[in-house]
Amino acid sequence: MKPLSTLSVIIPLALGAVSAQETLPKLSADELAARRQSVVNLETHIAQREERLGAIVTDIRALDDRVEKGVDEIVTMTSQVKDSETSRRRVAQTKADVIVGLKRTIDYYNTHRDTLREQLRTGKSALPKETLEKDLAIFDARVEKRVKQVMELAKSFPDPQELAKYETTLSAGWDGLYYANEEISEAWKQNRRDTRHTESAREGVSQGLRDSIDHLKQRNSYLADKLKATNLSEAERAYYESEISHNTALIGQRNQQLEEFATGSATPAAPMEPNAAHDLDLVVQSARKDLREDFFAIFRKYAELNRSRAEVKALQDNLAARKEWLAKYDAAQPR
Repeated sequence: MKPLSTLSVIIPLALGAVSAQETLPKLSADELAARRQSVVNLETHIAQREERLGAIVTDIRALDDRVEKGVDEIVTMTSQVKDSETSRRRVAQTKADVIVGLKRTIDYYNTHRDTLREQLRTGKSALPKETLEKDLAIFDARVEKRVKQVMELAKSFPDPQELAKYETTLSAGWDGLYYANEEISEAWKQNRRDTRHTESAREGVSQGLRDSIDHLKQRNSYLADKLKATNLSEAERAYYESEISHNTALIGQRNQQLEEFATGSATPAAPMEPNAAHDLDLVVQSARKDLREDFFAIFRKYAELNRSRAEVKALQDNLAARKEWLAKYDAAQPR
């Protein structure tokens, strides 16, 4: 079927809904037929736009599935290994880079979440409240998944060990005697390197959780003050109450995560040799590059989705107005 242009199917809404006092004009048979045909044309156009909207949703889901699968693989791959005495810090640095990337995606999701919250608060959006709430729930789920992945990686840094700093080795002398040499143990050096990275990673996560709790508490205090206003709209009051409830639940969850993280031991991890650690870093960096492109493609598609949603909603409203006009016109005609 040949697509219909938007201009060819949209009649101004002024011709749509009719007030009770308005006198309906008498239409000729051709004029009435044209109006009825405009409804058919608009229904066809809406079907075409809904099909396009469905294709965008399919694209977003495919991209999101690819991103989530890729991130899961990176987190699993890096959390199962640790540095050896010969790889020194390469694995730890790779993990730290991945954690930084995960935190950036959290910030990005939260930025878009703030936009949705503002639209829910004001009620000024071309999209229905239910659609905004559904999108908000998706962003919330992604943020929580990233938080857990950051914690999983941080837990994979090895626990500090109590090791002797010096070790004694024997070497043969020219006179046939063995001489004792005391030097700093390589295992002690590696443990010290591991300890620095472990403390940095764990403190970073703990501080992030504490900051999140503080922010949520401050946010709830702010929202509670807003609820005291007497001139709130129904949409604003419902939004504030819902947001406070959501934040309160999240504070409880963050406190639980903080306690579990602080008392938990490191997860088992296998030491890697330098070549394997180097290869791991190359694989992770390459995968992260692809994932960044897919991640930002999701949000470009999401912007396109919202434009299509708004367009379809406007067309559906227009169609409803036309049908209402025709129903009133038909009811006003003599039997």
